Amino acid sequence: MLFDLKTGKRRRFIQVVFGFLAFIFFISFVGFGIGSDVSGGIFDAIGLGGSGGRTDVSSQYEQQIEEAEDKLAADPKDPKALTDLARYRYLSGQENLDFDEETGVATITEEARGEWNAALDAWEKLLRTKPERVDPQVAGQMVCAYVPPLPLCQVQAPADALDLAGAAQTQRVLAEESGDSAAYAQLASFLYFDGDLKAGDDARDEAIAAANPGQRERVERELGRLRKDAQAYVKAQEQASQAGGAEGAPQLENPFGGLGAGGAGAGLPPAGP
Repeated sequence: MLFDLKTGKRRRFIQVVFGFLAFIFFISFVGFGIGSDVSGGIFDAIGLGGSGGRTDVSSQYEQQIEEAEDKLAADPKDPKALTDLARYRYLSGQENLDFDEETGVATITEEARGEWNAALDAWEKLLRTKPERVDPQVAGQMVCAYVPPLPLCQVQAPADALDLAGAAQTQRVLAEESGDSAAYAQLASFLYFDGDLKAGDDARDEAIAAANPGQRERVERELGRLRKDAQAYVKAQEQASQAGGAEGAPQLENPFGGLGAGGAGAGLPPAGP
């Protein structure tokens, strides 16, 4: 669920997901509503067009974080306070990223990871309350906290710093609220690479059904290719695990790595609240 950069073996293997790169461009295409009747798209839905232990936080967001925590001390299930805590912990962590102005890609730091862990803790508490609606912008930020190397997030992170199951849980909320084909396609990608083929197929079917008639064949073709790539990745992951990280063992690459600058190009979710 939550991550610790100090533990876990960073295993790498040959990257077997070249088809995923092409699919990311497809997601970007549909996500922005290009060539379709969709108004907005997945990136609009997540805001890209527009109580764990305390860690050091940016002074810019410290007041908002303290106010949210005070409200939660009185009511641990306060949905607005949990949403605010997730939002401002995420933004505080974003300030602690090591940003490369030349490439436009950030590298996650232990400080950023700590803040994002706290954001995800608040977010998961919110989801356990089964809220009627969630803030789509904050949900998008949480997806980036779960899977930082997504092209729209543009944050480099090792393969053992991904939580695909957590990302899928939040992506499912976005997909079900929006009914958007690209949102379901992204959900399918998380589920496939997490090894849950049946749930991924269900999301794939939803993506195909929600797509414009003229795009359904393409959606089905690209998701079929993605499914095969994910199966190869999961198999490679199992082989790397069996090798136990021994000297000279093949290494496993982050399936979402290297896509930041070349994918959607949308950058990080908005730095402002």
